[in-house]
Amino acid sequence: MDENKAEGLVRGRNLLLATDGKPHSMKAAQYAIELASLASSRLYIIYVVSAIDEQSKQAAIEEGMGRLEELKSLAAASGVEATTLLEGGSIYEAVLSAAERIHAGAIVVGTSGKSTLDRVLIGSVSEFVFRNSRCSVIVVR
Repeated sequence: MDENKAEGLVRGRNLLLATDGKPHSMKAAQYAIELASLASSRLYIIYVVSAIDEQSKQAAIEEGMGRLEELKSLAAASGVEATTLLEGGSIYEAVLSAAERIHAGAIVVGTSGKSTLDRVLIGSVSEFVFRNSRCSVIVVR
């Protein structure tokens, strides 16, 4: 997407960054922070914990809190105020629900660029969000 179009899309509106801490999420984070800065948008950063057992859940919560603080600091260094959201449950539903709650103008997600076969076998959060969101979705590769 053209940077100017993206900026116009979210100017003065809330922007939601969905992250899982993986390398493709970092590219999406850098893009979202830059876009929020250019568009004078409020940035919300969501990390969803969907672990099954209690031990995995606690480790995922700690990892999520660390990732969120890291990204919040990165945003602050660029002059962007960010609010972090640590959610539990279905990644798909949590991202869409958060977008509704904050009245997001757009959601920014990263993608690893996996093949179509990988998406069919594994599933794709970015694809689900893209197909089901009521607001614009910016997918960063």
